Amino acid sequence: MLKIDKLNKKYANTPVLTEFAMNCQNTGVTAIMGASGIGKTTLLNIIAGIQKADSGEIISDFKKISYKFQEPRLLNWLTAKENVEAVSSPTEAYKWLKAVGLEDNADKYPDELSGGMQQRVALARALAFGGDLLLLDEPFSAVDADTKKMLIDVIADYAKSNAIILVTHDSSDADLLNAEIIAIK
Repeated sequence: MLKIDKLNKKYANTPVLTEFAMNCQNTGVTAIMGASGIGKTTLLNIIAGIQKADSGEIISDFKKISYKFQEPRLLNWLTAKENVEAVSSPTEAYKWLKAVGLEDNADKYPDELSGGMQQRVALARALAFGGDLLLLDEPFSAVDADTKKMLIDVIADYAKSNAIILVTHDSSDADLLNAEIIAIK
């Protein structure tokens, strides 16, 4: 369970999150939606401990957090498989690369992959890490409709036994994942 209460964050004198509150259960998907620049990624960064809130309370009983950032953040000197193995065993790496449809590209380096394929490697890495809370920041960017459907199925299956917080601009993503929607205004 994750409970956030009266969370505040400013950059310089500009408020990004003001008195923000939300709850997240131990399984299922919570979708964070709102306009660009409103604080969605900042919220994920605070939950992950990458940034600090100015004030407010976060209570969590999650032991391990996985994070798929907005950009892939792959290690260019490692193959797709090695990028996933950096956080898991070879067996887990192959399992998740197969789940995202990249088993035939496991030996390619990031610069040999399209932007959408790089996003899928990053997702496979986050899934292979095995967090009981998975943070996903725009995980469907740069993928086509068929690939997106496949990834939604993978994420929905993961959400059966883990919590996911998904940042998206597309309400259909939230609908397809039966997500609780929280709007940041």
